[in-house]
Amino acid sequence: MSEQIKLIVEYQEIDKNLKLIEDEVNGSEEAKKYLSARKFLSTVKETLSELESKAQTVTENYNKAVKDFEEYLEKAKEYEKTVETCENEEELEYLKKKFLDVCAQIEKMEQTVNALSKEMQDLYNEYGKLAKSNNAMKAQYNEYAPKLEELKNSKKGEVTELKSKLKKLEESIDKTLMEKYTLRRKDKKFPIVFGLDLSKKSNHCPFCMMSMPISFMEDLSSGEIKECESCHRLIYGFEPNKK
Repeated sequence: MSEQIKLIVEYQEIDKNLKLIEDEVNGSEEAKKYLSARKFLSTVKETLSELESKAQTVTENYNKAVKDFEEYLEKAKEYEKTVETCENEEELEYLKKKFLDVCAQIEKMEQTVNALSKEMQDLYNEYGKLAKSNNAMKAQYNEYAPKLEELKNSKKGEVTELKSKLKKLEESIDKTLMEKYTLRRKDKKFPIVFGLDLSKKSNHCPFCMMSMPISFMEDLSSGEIKECESCHRLIYGFEPNKK
């Protein structure tokens, strides 16, 4: 086994302990509660603003509909009075028709007003629920932000020590190899480095089990570290009985 392989394997072993701490913190109740509250609060202002804007539009439409409704009522009253005093048969028929048209418009506007009134009430209820949730999430954020910070601080000593060891090892590892490792780590792929037992004559990736070309296997046999074309883990070859 080459020196670079030994170093990157050792690096991963130390990094594994760091990741265990990260997973413990990120999977904690403190982190979950904090992150859910932060996510909600980051979008709620925009949502509340959208509701307010929508409510304003609906209110304007409602006020206009009420005004139109009242105007049609006035027209209906005028036609009704005119019909009562009209003596001309032809004009009377015309007025009756106009009166019925206005009545139809009144019915239509009444439906519009009722629909807008319901929409306004729904928006009001939705806004109220969201505002209530907003207050609850603010309280949750304020409660769990310091708890999460406290948890992180309790792990700070271990994390600092592990990062120090990793930094020291990193100085001796090939830069390109380290870059590949770091990239996979950011992709949340862990473990990253896998050993393939060459004595078993298998040409499959030990992680994703995808078959690898002959040239890939030859490079592993010569002591190179290769990147799996499928899962992008770093593969090295070894034989148990060889030192």
